[in-house]
Amino acid sequence: MVLTCIILDRDVEGQKSGRQANSNRNVENNKEEEALQKLDHPNVVKLYHVESDLDFRYYALELCQLSLSQLFNGDEAQKNYREKMPPEEEVCLQLAKGLAHIHGKRLIHRNIKPENVLIWVDSTGEKVLMKWSGFGLSKQVNERGSHSMSGVRGTHNWMAPEILKIMTEENVGKTTSPDIRPRGTVKSDVFSAGLVFGYYLLGGDHPFGSAINVPANILKNEPVILRKIKQQHPMLHAIIMEMLKANPNERISSADVVSRINKGE
Repeated sequence: MVLTCIILDRDVEGQKSGRQANSNRNVENNKEEEALQKLDHPNVVKLYHVESDLDFRYYALELCQLSLSQLFNGDEAQKNYREKMPPEEEVCLQLAKGLAHIHGKRLIHRNIKPENVLIWVDSTGEKVLMKWSGFGLSKQVNERGSHSMSGVRGTHNWMAPEILKIMTEENVGKTTSPDIRPRGTVKSDVFSAGLVFGYYLLGGDHPFGSAINVPANILKNEPVILRKIKQQHPMLHAIIMEMLKANPNERISSADVVSRINKGE
């Protein structure tokens, strides 16, 4: 068993802003710990052990070689892992299985992006596993896969349109009463996973174009460069388009994604 140890500060004395940052970080760390303790799947990073002393909290996590983002934007050694990657359908299937497991445990990730996809490679270089990580924003959902929303969290360019819309309205001063605020759902994770699938198949490009244009294109439902993969990967292209439906009620579920890839539909 190979582990990496993450050491996290407890809250410390300091300026008010520093204490608030530490407090927010501790909340995220607690959420990640709680989520990982519920999850046990080959395509989710493993939390092996947690312990504390007077000053620190220590997390022993499964050691992975790199992230999906580093596969395209890292150093040369990291980019060389491209040669070890499984077929594209297998990469997407592994991620779909991991996400279906997360949702099956009544959790929503809420921060799906290439930086939170880790790649584990065995010592022979022949076995490669894709693993979801970064559960600091995760949240429990009800039996229908929905949750209350007190604010928008996540990474803008990897958000579903319904989340971006709420964020945009809040930024221009439009407030929504908590009583009528739409509920978040696991379908937002499905959209973000579709973006990650497209990113991988496009060799590190965002399906909705250049970074500055991504939020606007997501709101307009214009995946401007996703068509590039249609000829080479027609099955995956069709599934991703179902994952990227603008209306979350029309999107397929993470379990449906697994089924579709398995059937080659």
